[in-house]
Amino acid sequence: MTAETPSDLSGLRIDRDAPSPESSPIRRIALLSAAALGLLAAAFFIYRAVHSPALSVQVARAESLGGAPGAGAAEILTANGYVVARQRASVSTEVAGRLNRLLVEEGSRVRKGQVLGILQNADQRSALESARAALASSEAGLAEAEASAKEAALARGRSEQLHAKGLVSQAELDRAVAADDMARARVKSAEAAVKNARARVQSAQVEYEKTFVRAPFDGAVLRKEADVGEIVSPVPSSGGLTRGAIVTMANLATLEVEADVNEGYVSRVHEGMRAEIVLDAYPDVRFPAHVRQIVPTADRQKATVLVKVAFDRLDPRVLPEMGVKTTFLADPVSPAETGKSSIPAAVSIPKGALREAQGRAVVYVVEGDRAVMRGVSPRPLGQDRVIVSGGLAPGERVIVEAPAGLSDKTRVKVK
Repeated sequence: MTAETPSDLSGLRIDRDAPSPESSPIRRIALLSAAALGLLAAAFFIYRAVHSPALSVQVARAESLGGAPGAGAAEILTANGYVVARQRASVSTEVAGRLNRLLVEEGSRVRKGQVLGILQNADQRSALESARAALASSEAGLAEAEASAKEAALARGRSEQLHAKGLVSQAELDRAVAADDMARARVKSAEAAVKNARARVQSAQVEYEKTFVRAPFDGAVLRKEADVGEIVSPVPSSGGLTRGAIVTMANLATLEVEADVNEGYVSRVHEGMRAEIVLDAYPDVRFPAHVRQIVPTADRQKATVLVKVAFDRLDPRVLPEMGVKTTFLADPVSPAETGKSSIPAAVSIPKGALREAQGRAVVYVVEGDRAVMRGVSPRPLGQDRVIVSGGLAPGERVIVEAPAGLSDKTRVKVK
């Protein structure tokens, strides 16, 4: 047993000179075959990319917009805001009273001086009629006094003639003169009474007119503040028992935009600067405008400066309190400065050239025989075209109505 042990253990040694399975001819052949197949696949894809049939596409030229006012200008910054009216008023009454009639509704277009509402005015109307009656009585008294004065003047004249002929005594002449003087005095008193009565009529007329609430300017009614039967007053009560106004109205001819511009960028804005306004209600329409005023104070809580932007032309679609986005445009540059300007020119392209990729707007530009994808920032220009600021140069060809399968670097053939 002891003599056989070494011979048995010798069979357990590793022979390092024996060929490994990995270096066997079969393994080498398999590896070479896999490498050859990979090279063939790569060559196939390269061949297909180079010699694959090109997609047939339609193109359009990017057009320069230098002649359109504001169209070729680059965007400096944007700010959100609201449409407001410079001329706006809460129309109230001059006297307290109960609203008897309301003659307008929200949206009513009114003219200056038009009656908007009427308060209960029976007392004022009665006072006016009484004053008019008193005036009529005073005028009748004046007519009577004038007639008496005329008669007294004639009697005095006859007495003076007869006294000159010695036919009447001095006493009779004195009585005629006194009667004439008294008649003249009564005429003056009657005239004063008439003036007083006319003043009372005017006062009663004013009080009566105060019960009619009239429009202070041309405009539109934005909101009703009171209903028929409610008590309105120039000074509303703190408990809400009386209203301070019957309607709120605005002059729609004075509509403009108030935009909040971050105070860190307000230095880029100046009065008269061109701008474009986009209403949230009509995102595809851009309204030309200009900066009317920069309010000389900032809002410390929002860190913004209020900028007032006026429309170049008013549009009936623009309504007060609409939300807007205002785009401030760069000032135009002279031809000599065009080459020095760092602001990219804007061009116009068909709306059908726009595509969306990775959440942004892109277009495909034909460069040689390839379609190259470029990111752009479009804004509407009419119904079928858009403006692109930067990313495209005038004259470049963009693919419109891109076919399925078009991607970046795809071979294309222009129809």
